[in-house]
Amino acid sequence: MLGMQGMMLKADTRAPAAASRQAESRAAALSAAEKIDICRGLFAYLVVVAHAMELAWVVHPDVAPRMSPATLDLWKRTVGTGGYWVMGFFVLSGYCIQLSVGRLRAAGRFPLRYYLAARLSRILPLYYLALLFVVWTERLIAWDRPGYWPNGINGSVLIAQFLGLQGLTQTYGSFAPSWSITNELFYYLIYGLLVCLPLGKPDRPAWLGVALCVAVAGAMQAVYALGLRTPWVLAVGLLFGLGLNWFLGALVALHLEALRGSRAIRMLARAWPLGLVLAACLRFDEHIQGLVLPCGLAFGLLLVRFGPCEEAGPATATWRSSLARLLGLSSYPTYLFHGPVLMLAAAILMRWDLARDWRVTWGMLAASGIIAGLVLGVVAEAPLMTWRAYWLRRWKSGLRPSPVLVTPHR
Repeated sequence: MLGMQGMMLKADTRAPAAASRQAESRAAALSAAEKIDICRGLFAYLVVVAHAMELAWVVHPDVAPRMSPATLDLWKRTVGTGGYWVMGFFVLSGYCIQLSVGRLRAAGRFPLRYYLAARLSRILPLYYLALLFVVWTERLIAWDRPGYWPNGINGSVLIAQFLGLQGLTQTYGSFAPSWSITNELFYYLIYGLLVCLPLGKPDRPAWLGVALCVAVAGAMQAVYALGLRTPWVLAVGLLFGLGLNWFLGALVALHLEALRGSRAIRMLARAWPLGLVLAACLRFDEHIQGLVLPCGLAFGLLLVRFGPCEEAGPATATWRSSLARLLGLSSYPTYLFHGPVLMLAAAILMRWDLARDWRVTWGMLAASGIIAGLVLGVVAEAPLMTWRAYWLRRWKSGLRPSPVLVTPHR
């Protein structure tokens, strides 16, 4: 009898202990928002790694010609392609913007002015700070500039860069990665205007965005194939074609519950890396669709795996959550500043002949871009985000929603 009571007592004490461990495990698990922050940071770092490799080959011009075509192609299609991760940025951006739009529409009206103010205050302050740094860097390294990103170092391109039109015209020297900022600004504006339309169901603006992208990109593809191969035709076609991934992200956010409820989609989401493998195998250097579509599907499925982004509540900070926040903060400054940082580091390496092996040069360049982004995330991005949150709260407290009625769901 006593033995039975002892066994029951042990079972009673084990159950709360097991429940406590499960609760601690759930508390320590990363939220969907934190996983997105980690992705944003890693995507930016991988773009840096790709550009650092290309720049290392410029610093060591004898390396690439000595490689076999197969080896060179393998390098370029794996770590040497930053386009995979830019596609990921577009999908994440559409997803996160739709979550923001959903919260703004909850009151029954969509405050377009507030939406645009929130988007511009997120993008422009650090963008203009980076542009100033680029202009300074290009002047500083003009004496021994590496032959990488050589285009657009003139006044007219600088004006286009200032206006955010560089994705349609030309980028300014080492600010070449900023071409995607034009796309982001355009997608923000188009989606805000589409949401204002009385379309009924909440997913119709995103579907209309997809249809618009397919129609315009398809038309530009046809015009290009017929022989009118002007830079504007190519730029407009790319602008709308890449928008497919942005609106795909928005659709994932809108239909996340249904997607996660499908067993087939959940199984497919486990194989999301195969989309990147497919993109690497396709000749996307000849047909951009081979990069856009597989990557868009891959990162859309990854978001399905992450699950819903719930409103942040009071929680105990863990090293995982702190790391996720740091990676998220460093993402945008890493992406904006890595071009001039890499060029400055390469100019120094070339000037003083500090690296004889291209792999050492590659590592040093990549480290310089990533470390600069981490530092700027703390000293620049974090204060800017604090200011932005305060400014938007004040704006919202005195803002009357724009008279654009959101049609009830049907």
